This record gives sequence, C-alpha cells and structure tokens, in this order.
Amino acid sequence: MLVSIVMPVFNGECYLKETVNSVLNQTYKQIELIIVNDGSTDETKNILSSLDDERIKVIHLEINCGAANALNVGIDVAQGNWIAIQDADDISLPNKIEEQIRYISEHTHIRAVGSFVECISGKTEVPKRNLQIESTRNYLFSEEHIYAYRYYLNPFCHGSVLFSKSLFHQVGGYDTQYKICYDYDLWLRMLERTSINKIPLVLYQYRLHSDSLSRSNQQTINEDWLVASKYIKKQLQEGSKKEAKLIILGLKEACEDFKQVSLTNRIDVTHYFSEDFDVDDILQVYQERNADGVIFLEDIRLIHLYNKLQDKGFELNKNLFKIWAGYYE
Repeated sequence: MLVSIVMPVFNGECYLKETVNSVLNQTYKQIELIIVNDGSTDETKNILSSLDDERIKVIHLEINCGAANALNVGIDVAQGNWIAIQDADDISLPNKIEEQIRYISEHTHIRAVGSFVECISGKTEVPKRNLQIESTRNYLFSEEHIYAYRYYLNPFCHGSVLFSKSLFHQVGGYDTQYKICYDYDLWLRMLERTSINKIPLVLYQYRLHSDSLSRSNQQTINEDWLVASKYIKKQLQEGSKKEAKLIILGLKEACEDFKQVSLTNRIDVTHYFSEDFDVDDILQVYQERNADGVIFLEDIRLIHLYNKLQDKGFELNKNLFKIWAGYYE
C-alpha cells in the first residue's frame, strides 16, 4: 500500500535535511515524498536540488501562496490512496507510518488516524511549561472525546495525521482562506462524515519556536475561533431557515477579540457577558432574545459559570459550546 507523504516548505533551510531524513528513514518502505517548495527565497531550493532519492518528487512554485495551497498542489499529484502530512521543521519518528498502516489495516472502517505528539524546541529553547501546554491535545484521545471537544481546540497536530485521499477530496481539500488553521478546518469537515481516531503512541515531534508562542505574532484574528465558530453556527442552523443567535461568555479581552471573529463569520451575537457575571442574568437574556446557544470562551476563572449553566439544563454542543481561551493570562 503506497503512502504519499506531502510536505510544503517555505524558507525551511534550517531543518529541511533533518526533516526529509526522518521521512526517508521510515520503517514502512512503500512511500513517496512530495515536497512543494512554496516560493522560498533562502537556500531551500538548492537543498532540494541536492536530494538524491527516487522516492522524492519536488514541485517548485514560483510565488508563495501559502501552505494550504501548496498542500492541495502536492496531494493532487500524489499516487498513494493514503496521505500523510509532514511539516518542514518537524520530525516523524521512524515507526510512524508503519504504526498507522497497521492501525488502519486492523480497523478497516477508519479513514483518518492521528497519533500522540511530543513538542520540542527550535533553535531557542522553549520553556517546558509551554511545551506541555502545546501537548494538551494528547489528552483528546478517544473517538467520543475527540468529537465532544472538537470545537474546544484543534484535536490533532497536523503532521500526525494519515488520511484517505478519497475522503480529502470528498470534503473539498484545504481551504486556502486560512493561513494557519487550514488543518483544523479540514478535520472538522472530515468529522462531519466520519470519526478520526488517534493512536496512543508518540509518533511525531512538533517543533515549537519561541517566536510562535504569542498568538498575536501569528495572526491578527484568531483563526482557531474563526474555524470553530463557523461550524458551531453551521450546526445550529441545520434544518433552520433563521440565522442562529448566540450569547458570548468570557473575560473582557477574550470577548473583545471575539467581536472581530463574529464580524468575519457574520455571527449574530445578541449579548456579550464579560463582567458582572450572573447565571440568572445570562438565562434571562437567553430566553428574552430567543438565543440558540452560548459560546463559553473558557478560562479557569469562569469555569463555575459553565458548571452552573449545565445545572440549568444547558448541554454541551447542543446549546452550550466551549472554545479554549487559556492564553488570556
């Protein structure tokens, strides 16, 4: 069974050889590596030209159009029926593909499977606490848990997932409007059709860089929230002709950020609760304004409000939705 490993790269000279070697040294040998050079301006092109392995196919794009576009290009020419993604500065452990092929062979109904990941530092050492926080998605393990918390955070590290090429095309491929969370958007569309399992083994090392710790350095608008709220809105409006109305509950800074998200996704927010929290007030506004749901921008300091809403009859992923907002500290 041929597995096509697709790797987009933009100015990735620093870790490129190490990453490529981690793919070529897989214990599973039926692989091809498709590398899409997304308009790099550093030594990436020269490094790629020096690679000598018949399993490698390199595609050079003249203009940088983003990783989502590069991935779509690479997958379009893939010969395998199964696709694995490799980010250009991460490491696939030697048994990654072998373990995933074994899993799908034993679970023939599965069309996508991820794994646990280990977070590692880039050139500058990243604090251990930050590495642990980034590994939080490992706790989303069971099929039921992944589905229940699909809006809470992205349950999969991008490069950890192996998926069916036919499923990828059925859901429409990567959406190029997203610069960072194109993988999260893809998983949510896949989860509308099937489950995605996770092997409880560390098979992938995700490299975290010190300059990527601050969300403000990565994105002017929170793409995780854009993706999650898009599908929350879609879920609430299924079978209904009216626009879904939502209440947003969270700390003041989180609510301010969500206003930009709501404008982009055209979400009808009837009220923001960002101070003077009272569950009875929330319930009254919910009823008076005929709201369809509450999005809770989760912060540990407000978790008691979430619990009280559940005591009042709100149900997770029916009319109460959790999105992680833990970076507001």
